[in-house]
Amino acid sequence: MTAHGASAMVTEARDHPALEWGARIGFMVYGVVYVVVGWLAVQLALGGGHSGSVSRKGALEEVAHQPLGGLMLWIAFAGFCALTLWEATNAVAGHREQEGGKRVAGRLGSAGKAIVFAAFAVSTARVAMGSGHSSSGTQSWTARLLRLPGGPVIVGVVGLAIAGYGCYSVYKGLSDRWRKELDPQGNRGHLGTAITFLARTGHASRGVAFGIIGALFVWAAITQDPRHSGGLDQALQRLRGAPFGTVLLVLVAIGLACFGVYNVAKGWYLRRA
Repeated sequence: MTAHGASAMVTEARDHPALEWGARIGFMVYGVVYVVVGWLAVQLALGGGHSGSVSRKGALEEVAHQPLGGLMLWIAFAGFCALTLWEATNAVAGHREQEGGKRVAGRLGSAGKAIVFAAFAVSTARVAMGSGHSSSGTQSWTARLLRLPGGPVIVGVVGLAIAGYGCYSVYKGLSDRWRKELDPQGNRGHLGTAITFLARTGHASRGVAFGIIGALFVWAAITQDPRHSGGLDQALQRLRGAPFGTVLLVLVAIGLACFGVYNVAKGWYLRRA
């Protein structure tokens, strides 16, 4: 099969209505996960009784404890698998309205998203099967990286990359670059105004959270102590301990929930890349 023929097959798969609707469901599920994360973060800020992880895994475990939770998790798994395939096909044949470097950048971005959503799918399947992963997993692989030659530099670069992604998330939200992800109907009228608020607030809040995560990795690299690294749960715990931490954590939690609601709307008003 020629490269042109393979690309045509990928394009055909990408444009299939079943994959598009699977991706829509996937974005909605992704949004619900962030809404639950926001709710767990509010409980953390206000000293609620929740003792689980304030993270993607914690949100999935919260869903698992609800009536029909197992069924909802497997639906979420299917949605994340569809999103992985959707972004993978975008990486090969998407972003057709762009040219040159912008198209290359867009396709590389889609490839990165495909990896992220694949990780979401794996996490969801593990929780659905009741096998989850250790809450110390981030610190565990940070420790392994630190033991490598030049390990502190590697961990520091990872931290800077995560922090950089956080900065990009803030920029994407406030510059309205997310608008190209929606069809025109999602950008008009009162609905467009509401989605604008959700997207700007959500992307900015998520950017703050990723910025803190990146800073934790950089601090772990400087001290060569993996215990200083961490994921979203640890980042929000650190934010809670800062001056005015409770107020800041509530604001970030609301923002993460806004990001979730935005993704639910994005699933409904999804525009092909």
